Amino acid sequence: MRKIIRNQFDHYSASEQLIARYILDHPDQVVEMTTKQLAEASQSSEAAVIRFCKRTGINSFTDFKIELTKDLSASPVSEQWDSPLNHEDNLGDIVNKVFVKTNQALQNTQKLLSLEEIERAVSLLLKAPRIYIYGAGGSFIVANDLAQKLLRINLPVFQAADIHLQMTMAANMTKEDVLIVISTSGKTKEILDLLTVASEKGTSSILLTQNGRSPAKRIANVILTISEEEHNIRMATMTARIAQLAVIDTLFIYLCMQKGPEVYERIIDTHQVAQRLKL
Repeated sequence: MRKIIRNQFDHYSASEQLIARYILDHPDQVVEMTTKQLAEASQSSEAAVIRFCKRTGINSFTDFKIELTKDLSASPVSEQWDSPLNHEDNLGDIVNKVFVKTNQALQNTQKLLSLEEIERAVSLLLKAPRIYIYGAGGSFIVANDLAQKLLRINLPVFQAADIHLQMTMAANMTKEDVLIVISTSGKTKEILDLLTVASEKGTSSILLTQNGRSPAKRIANVILTISEEEHNIRMATMTARIAQLAVIDTLFIYLCMQKGPEVYERIIDTHQVAQRLKL
C-alpha cells in the first residue's frame, strides 16, 4: 500500500499529497485513526480522505486501514526482494526480484481495477459491429494478444502494428464501432492522435493504461487501470505488460460469459482448426 502511495505521489492533488505524506510518515498511527482524525492530522478534510482512498483503488477508509495493516506486517524477506535491480545481483536475486515485483504489480492492479469500467467496456464490445485495437510500443504485444482472443470468438477486429495503417483504418470508424487503445504511459503522441480521431467521429474508446494523470485519460470513454510501479531499468515495463495481460484476460473471460454458451463452440472450433498445423 505504501509503495502505491509513493509511486502515485506526484499525481495527487495538493490536499491528497498532504494525506499521503502523513500516511507515509505515520503509518502506525493511521491504522488506529478515524476518517475525521486523519483529516485533522493531515490538515485536509474527510471528503479528501475518502477521495484519496478511492484513488488507491479502495472504496472506504476502513478497507484502506486493513490494507495498510497488511503492508506494515509484510515480511522482511519480501521487502528485501522489493529493492531495485542492480549489477551486483546474482541469478537468485534476479529471480526473486522479478517474481516479487510481478506479484506486487498484479495485486496492486487488482485493487485499482474498476468492475464498473469492465462492465462498460464489455457492454460496448457486445454491441460493436467493428473493433479497432492499437498498442503503442511494447503494448503492441498485449494488443495483439487481445486481437487474437477476439478473433477466436468471431468478433470483427481491425489491428495494425503500423500507426499510419491504423490511422487509415480509424478514418473509417463510425459511432457504432469501438476503439481499444493500450498504452502504459497514456502520453504517446500516436495514442493521443488515435483517440482524438475516435472522439471526433463519435466512436467509443476504451483505454488500458497505468494509474495516474495522463492526457489520454481525458479523451477516452472507458478507462481500465493498471498499477504504476517504480521505474527501474526494464522492470516497470515488464510488470506493466504482465498486469495488462491480466486485465485483458479478465475482460475477455467476462465478455465470453456475457455472449453465452455458443461462444465456447467458437473457441473449440478455432482450437481444432489450429491443431491441423501441428505434426
